[in-house]
Amino acid sequence: MMDLFFMWYFIIVGALFIITLIIKTLGSTKEDVLLEVLVEDVCTWFYRMYPLRKSYPRIVVSNEKSDYDGTYEFHINTVTLYNKNLKSHSQILEVTLHELTHWYLIRTEKMSREYDEQLNEYGYENHPQEIWCRTVAAELTKHYIKQRLE
Repeated sequence: MMDLFFMWYFIIVGALFIITLIIKTLGSTKEDVLLEVLVEDVCTWFYRMYPLRKSYPRIVVSNEKSDYDGTYEFHINTVTLYNKNLKSHSQILEVTLHELTHWYLIRTEKMSREYDEQLNEYGYENHPQEIWCRTVAAELTKHYIKQRLE
């Protein structure tokens, strides 16, 4: 009798555990695609669509805390994506494309200085290049999804 009780107990607890895992997986905002794989594909697509330089930026996925979703640093030619701030695939796409647009636009030391000067003058939200990058990234995200994921 006790063996039958424990058998049913473990079947029910096990089933509840599996159901909980399935619900958590379905509710996941990043689904099952690895961040690095998605970012690599977005970069490859962008470089093919907008060839500019031989020196592509280094892409870093950081688990550090940041106030930003991503950054582009001209002096070290690096795009950094802050994984803790990226909540969905569409956000990963848009932030990656936003930072690649900065890479595309800032090609010289002078352009980098101008960006910083405008940042001091206009702030982040009203910065002309930030407005441009947000707009371009939003549009490119739609095209990427249409071309690669549909």
